[in-house]
Amino acid sequence: MLIVLKAAGSSQITAAILSGVIGLMGILVVNDETTKAKEVTTVLVALSSAVSLGIGSFLSRYGQAENVFLVLLVFLSFYLQKFGIRYFSLSMVAFMSFYFASILHVTFSQLPWLLAGVIVGACCAFIYNFVIFKDRPSNVLRSSMKSFHIQVNLVLDLIIELIQKKRIEPAQIKQYNRNIKKLAEYARVASEELGNTDPHDIWPGVTAEQMRLYVFDTVMLLQTYSPAIRKLSELKAFNHFDIQQVLLKLVESIREAEVLNENPTHSLTDAAQHLQELRQKLSELEPQDERYKDWLYLIRRIETISNHVIDEAYELQQAIVKQEKQPQKEAEEQEDEEDNDEEKGLKPSTKKSIQAVITAVATLIFGSFLSPSHQYWALLAGYLVLLGTETIGSTFVKAVQRSVGTLLGAAVGFVVASYVSPGILEVTLLFICVFMAFYFFPITYSFMSFWITMMLAFMYDMLLGGISESLLLARVLDTVVGVGIGLAVSALVFPKRTRDKITDTSVEYVAALKEFVHTYLHRFTNQYAFANLADKGMELEKKLKQLHVDSDPIIKGFVGRSRLQQFLTVFTAINYYAKHLVASSTRNEAFYKEAEFHGVVKEVEEKVSSNFTQLEKALRGERGTYVYTLEDVRQKIEQSLDYFDTSVQSRNLQHLQLLHNIYYVWKINQSVVHLAKELGAEEISNEE
Repeated sequence: MLIVLKAAGSSQITAAILSGVIGLMGILVVNDETTKAKEVTTVLVALSSAVSLGIGSFLSRYGQAENVFLVLLVFLSFYLQKFGIRYFSLSMVAFMSFYFASILHVTFSQLPWLLAGVIVGACCAFIYNFVIFKDRPSNVLRSSMKSFHIQVNLVLDLIIELIQKKRIEPAQIKQYNRNIKKLAEYARVASEELGNTDPHDIWPGVTAEQMRLYVFDTVMLLQTYSPAIRKLSELKAFNHFDIQQVLLKLVESIREAEVLNENPTHSLTDAAQHLQELRQKLSELEPQDERYKDWLYLIRRIETISNHVIDEAYELQQAIVKQEKQPQKEAEEQEDEEDNDEEKGLKPSTKKSIQAVITAVATLIFGSFLSPSHQYWALLAGYLVLLGTETIGSTFVKAVQRSVGTLLGAAVGFVVASYVSPGILEVTLLFICVFMAFYFFPITYSFMSFWITMMLAFMYDMLLGGISESLLLARVLDTVVGVGIGLAVSALVFPKRTRDKITDTSVEYVAALKEFVHTYLHRFTNQYAFANLADKGMELEKKLKQLHVDSDPIIKGFVGRSRLQQFLTVFTAINYYAKHLVASSTRNEAFYKEAEFHGVVKEVEEKVSSNFTQLEKALRGERGTYVYTLEDVRQKIEQSLDYFDTSVQSRNLQHLQLLHNIYYVWKINQSVVHLAKELGAEEISNEE
């Protein structure tokens, strides 16, 4: 736009600034699900901005009408979210355009160049979104899987070092844990992309279900390796040279395997051979031998999960070689997409829009007294502090971040602007501030506020012919008042306490976990049951992450932080145990034919399901809840093989499989019982 203005001999710098604003918003707020919908919304962004500017220039002579329209835009930007993201995007652009027109008192004579700026900005956003950085889902998925495999190999390198070392240093463990966290994030991104893109388009023959299960198993393998290898090192297991060497060969062969390569130079054959060698070594070791009994089970755990990864990787390779797309399995029961538990009364979007309107009116009133010439500063601060926050706690955190960022940005911006004269240098600094503000936007809100305020300092200096201490002081004061009013409204009008939000998310997590465990156990008594546990495991991971996000305002504070951290630790442990259920060694053939087993499994399923229900009630604060320990059932299964007819060897084998398959169900149940008791539930035995 600066080039266009220079070519036309115009000095309308405001048109260039507006063009930049519309261009950035056309990139950031256009978040429709499909490319076609995004294209339409990007075009409508220009129309929304143009109409809003026209109305703003017309109403600039009518002060109260201008205020009413601005409040209406605030209401719509929150209320229309219920109808789809497009309406929110258009309302947001309209609000910012009208705000721009209001603070600069745009006249009809300025309107043509401003409209030209809108068109240029929208065109740049369109070119950016759909030409330069066009959505290419296949490329994104391919890159995501490539990044995932690179991170996998980095972790495997660390594992090889751990196996080779006689003594593991704490620094190595910290490095390993950091890389595991990165790997989990890569896995989450890859799994999300699998929901948007069919991997068959990239790797013919591969289904999303196969790929997702492979990703999940790989993460589980590497999460299993670390504690197991540390324990093996402590127990001097690697003094057994053969075990150490076979483990090394196994890990190295897994690292070298090229899973998604149609013509791999390193196949999984070597990994399968080394896995067989490990099994042979295990069969040679006597479990009763005092030298082995403390660590033999760890080797078996590594062998089991390694077997899963190799099997899944082999299936992917064979699917790619054959290039025959396998039909996706369909769940036995379709999920009911309708939400039967909708909140009664006003919907959240309506409540939020009412909060926004009250905030807008209050900030306009206070703003007219504090800064009559810039009465909308307080409104903008109050509007933004409510945007994207659901609870009082999250609003408070955002209010503090914005206030601190604005204060520091105003101080630094004033100092820098006073030493820089208007010209190309100040314009360059302006663009640097814009870049830094949006770069830090997803990282920290306080840094974004800092750079936005610096940007405004340069804008005021250029547009108003200079900047004064009183002007920036008014900016800081209006920001503090605006966020204060927004916070007060959030706390007084339809308040949503942070702890209530944590409770809701916790209940959602427990409900999803209840369905997950039911699906897992149901396979043992229903021959034709289908269980896509990998998808459900990823869903649990997302809900746990949301629980951590919702808890963040309290974790950053002091009141109640310790107890909440303990609860989060237990939920994290539960999630860890749930992931081990996905890694069950009998995932493909889980059905028990013997009727004796059905009764035990169903009893466990009923009691565990009851405990989940009781925990949900306890989380909501209900009294009179109770939970089953299931210790008597566990003792029957674990301590007595003659609990079933062991004269038949197949039953004996199935009994041993059952012990293995429900081990982590006990761990989950123990954690659920612990949480429920902490919340006041009574512990009762199975007989009671």
